[in-house]
Amino acid sequence: MKKLKIIIIFLLLFQGCKSTQSSFNYEKLLWTTDWSPNKELIVVGGNWDTLQILSANDLEVVKSYKIPRTITKTAWHNSGEIIAVTSQISKDVAVLIDTKTDKITKLEHVHEHGARGLSWNSDGSLLAIGDNSGHLTLFDSEGNFIKKKDLEQKAITGLSWHPTKNTVVAVGSQISIYDVDKDELKTMIPREIEILMLSAAWHPSGEFFVTGDYGDFEKDYPPLLQFWSQTGNNIKNIEESKAEYRNLKWTSDGKTLASASEKIRLWNTDGELLKSRSLGNSLLWGIDWNSDNNKIVVTNENGDIKILNQNLKIVLEKENN
Repeated sequence: MKKLKIIIIFLLLFQGCKSTQSSFNYEKLLWTTDWSPNKELIVVGGNWDTLQILSANDLEVVKSYKIPRTITKTAWHNSGEIIAVTSQISKDVAVLIDTKTDKITKLEHVHEHGARGLSWNSDGSLLAIGDNSGHLTLFDSEGNFIKKKDLEQKAITGLSWHPTKNTVVAVGSQISIYDVDKDELKTMIPREIEILMLSAAWHPSGEFFVTGDYGDFEKDYPPLLQFWSQTGNNIKNIEESKAEYRNLKWTSDGKTLASASEKIRLWNTDGELLKSRSLGNSLLWGIDWNSDNNKIVVTNENGDIKILNQNLKIVLEKENN
């Protein structure tokens, strides 16, 4: 029965891939990437059974850690020393890795069927994990369990903290805004029919956040990029992508949002498209800016890693042949 539940969740999280234009080798897929906040290091993870830390100068492997099964999300702590990692179909669903000592701390109380939502709050004192059962689990910076909250989701696929408050926006089967300090939960249904959502990103001002979803091509529902006020009122819906929005990331100055789908796209705060570029036939999955906001790292379903500049010109790449 447990195996059946895992399979169902796994199929749900991959729903909609058939709408895309490419076939791929599942074993090469890189789900996530994250640029260190204070070093020229990039972490990547996916279906390789290995977490890799790469030099941003040449994309050579600096360190690697064995993580069984699928690595779904990574997040550097503000210190630049600790990496939080989530996975699914794995014995250790969530861990903290101290890259200085190589100590790995298992995070307890996260649902055994896996997790995809992962985010540190602004000062690095709290870590939020959203799992495939719809629960949000909170830890301190050392990995000590704080609390668990049912967000009434079928599964949580993306998380983002408000930049100044202990408020989390979580997406999955709907949108949840959870105030940790007040223990208050607000939920919204983003579309007329239920669409699996994948990504969320608060703007650095805290005035609004953006979400991205799968869409449903069989029902003629294209993927949407949606802008929301901090209280959950819909501001704008954008139909642009021909594939799901896997990940979203703002520059730290709040001027530009990068989205990963069948193309990399750059948007301004009004939701206007600034630039876009296709990087081949492979869908993009992981995406992140460096601390200077002048380079972007992306990963794709074929395990390729590319670094681009602000004009979306490739400055460095590593293909997974």
